[in-house]
Amino acid sequence: MKQPFTRQDLKRAQCSVLRKGRWANADLYLYQENDVAWVVKDFLPCAPIVRKTWGRFLIQREFHALDRLHGITGIPQPPFILDPFALGYRYIPGRTLRDTPSELIDASFFKRLEVLVEEMHQRNMVHLDIRNRRNVLITDQGRPTLLDFQSSLNLDRVPRHLHDLLKEIDLSGVYKLWQLKTPETMDAARKERLMEFDKKRFLWVLKGYPLGTRKAPRS
Repeated sequence: MKQPFTRQDLKRAQCSVLRKGRWANADLYLYQENDVAWVVKDFLPCAPIVRKTWGRFLIQREFHALDRLHGITGIPQPPFILDPFALGYRYIPGRTLRDTPSELIDASFFKRLEVLVEEMHQRNMVHLDIRNRRNVLITDQGRPTLLDFQSSLNLDRVPRHLHDLLKEIDLSGVYKLWQLKTPETMDAARKERLMEFDKKRFLWVLKGYPLGTRKAPRS
């Protein structure tokens, strides 16, 4: 898509901070342009060694994931690359699962999230970080949206014998959140599937970053 705004536009505007990134992760900003709200994911505040290597790689990775999933309801759209260190997409009003009390979650929410994940898998993409409650948004209409695709994988580039395992990682994330938030709406078959996968979780050893958030962005 045509780039709707530039880095210079961001510098002239008053952007609100949605989330500060950790030492090797991006900051998230909310930017308003012509009455349209955008999320900007920006590695520029990171140390040069991070933003020029890891940051550039993750911006491209997330852009291609979102672009491949274009048209699926519950996937942020339309993505665009602001510059080598940042990307943007339309802001979706709502609250993350982390910030939503269980009593406000509709009984059908996790079934809809499961369907969304399966739609993503049909495009041969896996997310791989669904257990993080910040990566699942409940929109103002009560529907699921997946956020943060920097850990995602295009299965076209992965040996076929690993596809089922990687998809199961995603679905186990859905079931883990389901069990955590509204276990009374979860059936026995899904609980059993989650238990079986958790026995194999030693295969998935990468989790988060060892250091905390940055104190402040650099100019």
